[in-house]
Amino acid sequence: MTAAQFAALSPLVVLAIAAVAAMMLVPLARLQIVQASAAAGLAIAAALVLLRIGAPAAPMGALFTDDGPARFGIVFACLVSLGALVFLRTGHPAKEAPSLLVLVAIGAATLAGAGHAATLFLGIEILSLSLIALFAFRLTRQGLEAAYKFLVMSGLASSALLLGIALIFAETGALDFAGWGGRGALTAFGTALLLAGLAFKFSLVPFHMWTPDAFEAAPASAATLAGVVSKSAVAIVILRLALTAHLPEPVWSQGLAALGGASVLIGNLLALRQPQLPRMLGYSTIAHSGYIALIIASGTPHAGEAVLFYLAIYAPAMLGALCVSAALGRAPTLPDLHGLMKRRPLEAIALSLSLLSLAGLPAAGGFIAKLFLLRVLIDGSLWVLVGIVVAGSSLGFFYYAKFFTAPFVGHTHDESEPLPQLDRGLLIVCIALIVIFGVAPAGLMNVVAATMAP
Repeated sequence: MTAAQFAALSPLVVLAIAAVAAMMLVPLARLQIVQASAAAGLAIAAALVLLRIGAPAAPMGALFTDDGPARFGIVFACLVSLGALVFLRTGHPAKEAPSLLVLVAIGAATLAGAGHAATLFLGIEILSLSLIALFAFRLTRQGLEAAYKFLVMSGLASSALLLGIALIFAETGALDFAGWGGRGALTAFGTALLLAGLAFKFSLVPFHMWTPDAFEAAPASAATLAGVVSKSAVAIVILRLALTAHLPEPVWSQGLAALGGASVLIGNLLALRQPQLPRMLGYSTIAHSGYIALIIASGTPHAGEAVLFYLAIYAPAMLGALCVSAALGRAPTLPDLHGLMKRRPLEAIALSLSLLSLAGLPAAGGFIAKLFLLRVLIDGSLWVLVGIVVAGSSLGFFYYAKFFTAPFVGHTHDESEPLPQLDRGLLIVCIALIVIFGVAPAGLMNVVAATMAP
């Protein structure tokens, strides 16, 4: 192994050491020390990637890829997982959760750099198994139900994924993405199964049923991992397949567009009648997965940049909203948010700005992301998809408006605990990123353009 190859793999090595160290510390140290060891591993792994900015890609072979999207995915997974670790409240005395959180980051990092069927499957399974444990960590009936649903459906999705890969291999003789292609019946059917397996992990309609239950019953940090870290890794691997594999049409792009369009409309429609904040966020994240799927399906020259830009805008908004949800207790409803500005102004501002960004309204980063999305679709003259995005965004405005205006009206008694300092710091960072990306997005656009440069 060369020095360049070791440098490319060193973030994964650090994350693996951090996960093992955090698990070994469980019977020996306090929860704060276990969390600190996990946080150190995530921070060091992200720093190792950032130190290699501008370095040429290491020749890694077919299994792993050391390109711009892979590096972006590793840093993204580490930083968002670090944010989720801040408000990791499982409601259970056991201390294994930080180690599971790092395992999710390892799975996401592996998936982001996957260029081969083996690393694709390995990354997805590490992600899925770790999330199942985190969903059930509270040992409540609702949490166990969410974990059980995800376990059963994840098993079916993994089976479809493996069968799809096997059919593609039977016709192409290749397991690396670059070798996938052809127009035969086996490849077409295999591509459909591959897309179905990935759509489940991406919570695209009709494979979305686990998402709202997980957001409602699981700890908010686990919902962050499922809704942001896992989705970003799957989005990057779907983008890589679109760019490097030669999967048969119209199965691939039109199938992805159909799943994305259905997710945008159905996700927003189902979110309209949700009175609970986390369940509403669960349905809305289905719609956001649909937006990203439409970008990839467009196949336009700037699709890759638009996907990474959308992910970077989406992350602080979802982190901020779920952090506030965790601070207010389990499954806060609209009445719980009334008068929040008078009682807890930082949480009210963070929640409203986060929802403003998710809705894609001006002055927040989500507005620029929606413009980028529409630009990509218009460049491809995909007017039907443009109409779906406009309709979905219009529906989204109604339910987001109910929640981001609720903190400024009415009054309710607050019995929740004061917000810890780390949570306050995370919310301030999220607010700053949402505003900066909305007012001055040029810096982020330059970063994603450099990331996608050959």
